[in-house]
Amino acid sequence: MKNIGIIGLGKMGILHSGILNSQPDARIAAICEKDKLLTRLAKNILPKTIAFYDDHIKMVESANLDVVVITTPIDTHVPLVMDLVEANSNLSLFVEKPLASSTAEAQLACDAAKMLHGIHMVGYQKRFSPVFQRAREVLSNGDLGELMFFRAYAFSSDVLREASAWRSKKGGGVLLDLAPHVIDLLLWFFGMPESVVGTRARFYSRQVDDYIHSALTFDSGLRGYLDACWSMRNFRLPEVSIEVFGKKGSLTVTDDFLKVDFEQDDGTRIRRVIYKQSFDTSVSFLLADPEYTKQDETFLRSIEERSLPSSNFFESAKVNMIMDRVEESSREVKR
Repeated sequence: MKNIGIIGLGKMGILHSGILNSQPDARIAAICEKDKLLTRLAKNILPKTIAFYDDHIKMVESANLDVVVITTPIDTHVPLVMDLVEANSNLSLFVEKPLASSTAEAQLACDAAKMLHGIHMVGYQKRFSPVFQRAREVLSNGDLGELMFFRAYAFSSDVLREASAWRSKKGGGVLLDLAPHVIDLLLWFFGMPESVVGTRARFYSRQVDDYIHSALTFDSGLRGYLDACWSMRNFRLPEVSIEVFGKKGSLTVTDDFLKVDFEQDDGTRIRRVIYKQSFDTSVSFLLADPEYTKQDETFLRSIEERSLPSSNFFESAKVNMIMDRVEESSREVKR
């Protein structure tokens, strides 16, 4: 039985708590939350066996933990990781995406991870979506032939006026909030790009960016662009879309479907749309999209097998490298 501690009792903290506590070999043993109102509400709802703390070091020192899940604001991720590794290097750590606010901070987390005897993982749950997994298979199989270019976006309607949430103040804006999902998928599909250039714009926010555009080029000759904007009307739910074009065909993949259109070596043309509902998305416990449960199950299984998952700290730090290159190369678009 793995004893798990949660740091941060916001939306993602509650989500991971519910999923992890449903697993037969895991239980939530402790929660660290500084907000007294949230703590009071949680104590009234959650099992009495859970211990509550307002200090993460006290939690690690007092509770007999095997795992800690970090779901706090992005700029706190790395300081927490460093504290936890120093306090108990036998822990396994899960951090919500992105790993850090910058490449320099991500490197600190990676350095700390080298001292860690447990497993580490970052919450890029779209890698566990069967739709994106199948798209990666098509690309890996070479069904599209030599890849020429791609276009990708991550859109939502989260910011349609000046906001007061931490993400709109010190959370890094759309580049740190929404863009990491599509950047991680592009890295998972194609590897690290050779060059990255970008532009940024603010439509509603005064302290952070609402929109980023970036052009990426790879050693293979593949090139393309991505857009991320959290101020798109008619995107009630966040949506990620990637279109890839090769010499033999194309694919479009979103959260909901995969569309392929390519010519096989014998001249046969394959045209198919596979919807998310066509995949087996059954999970042991459904609290949100199935990929969240698959992600957390993979994390627990990786701890048991003592093998790093694909979205470990070292790989996830590459997302920060791309985001830094976008920011460094970009200029703010004047309205």
